[in-house]
Amino acid sequence: MYFQELYIDPNPHHHELNPAIWDGDYMRTEVRHQLLKIAKNFIEFLEQPSIKLKDVTLSGSSAGYNYSEYSDMDLHLVVNTEELFTAEKIQYNNTYDLKIRGIPVELYVQPASQVHHSAGIYSVLDNKWLSKPEHVEPTVPARDIKAKARNYAGQINSAMRSGDLSKCKQAMDDLKRLRKAGLEANGEQSVENLAFKLLRARGQIEKLRKYIHKLESANLSLGEHNED
Repeated sequence: MYFQELYIDPNPHHHELNPAIWDGDYMRTEVRHQLLKIAKNFIEFLEQPSIKLKDVTLSGSSAGYNYSEYSDMDLHLVVNTEELFTAEKIQYNNTYDLKIRGIPVELYVQPASQVHHSAGIYSVLDNKWLSKPEHVEPTVPARDIKAKARNYAGQINSAMRSGDLSKCKQAMDDLKRLRKAGLEANGEQSVENLAFKLLRARGQIEKLRKYIHKLESANLSLGEHNED
């Protein structure tokens, strides 16, 4: 599938928070309770008694006005450790198909010392906004987002065509680094972040991730051969 074959609004915007999650400015009680249940289950999954859970937060587009049908719920477990538990998080997300009213839940472990960039951050644990999103009309032209996304897509396709594991990993690292730089400089409305989200909605990021896993599996496998 080529980039232009699927139309997705590069910068969706609404005049209210997602009513599936929010009742006005507050999280729906049943949604909050379910997210806390998921957080508790994940902490138990980690089997790390020394971890102290400081907060459970929701951020990203589901905590703002720029959500779409492709949005997920970014659930951050804020803990008193610097370890990100990346492998465990991936394993957990792959093991459980977690959804709240049809919206996928993506878990993250966030050290309490780490600064998190998001227009909206809601404490699910304390049931209050830590950073309330502002209702601001989009200012980034759609053509700029699409142009940046096409550039990123070109990097992804070039890396995958090479069949080189190191180049594919470098492409993924570059995407994450550029998005992080955009978030730090201009927040969620940065062209880098919006282009990244457009590619993610298109499935390009997931396609690269799966291809990296395929190359890693091949690299760790030993093929059959006939011995004399």
